[in-house]
Amino acid sequence: MAALERLLETVAEHTLLLDRLRGRWNPGDIVVVYAVLHALQVHAQATLDYIMHVCALLGYSEPTPIRCSRRLSREGLLGGEEAELIARMARFRNIIVHEYGSIDLSRVEHILRSRGYRSVLPVLEKLHRTLEERGLTDP
Repeated sequence: MAALERLLETVAEHTLLLDRLRGRWNPGDIVVVYAVLHALQVHAQATLDYIMHVCALLGYSEPTPIRCSRRLSREGLLGGEEAELIARMARFRNIIVHEYGSIDLSRVEHILRSRGYRSVLPVLEKLHRTLEERGLTDP
């Protein structure tokens, strides 16, 4: 399986995992909190890795996922709202990884309750179909 497909599979698996954890959310249960945070981190990282891999495949040397998603938007491969979704995800992932002491659990709860994490997979699947149609996916 090629890299892009593996990353899509990881996002899909963690979307389902977050669906399962959503019903168990309890900010007082540190085990559940850490399970949710880790699932969100892997979900976000796989998404960002996918976006960066696409930019590399297309020859775009963008240094960050935010810049890469904006470039994909300018090139017509992502919509503006889709690029902004990726940018928000990148910023949230940076908080989880680098500023873990300042994680706002009410924001995490909002992401779970609203199922905001579910909006990413359809964006990546649409982008993947476009790449396949253009013969631009991994060999």
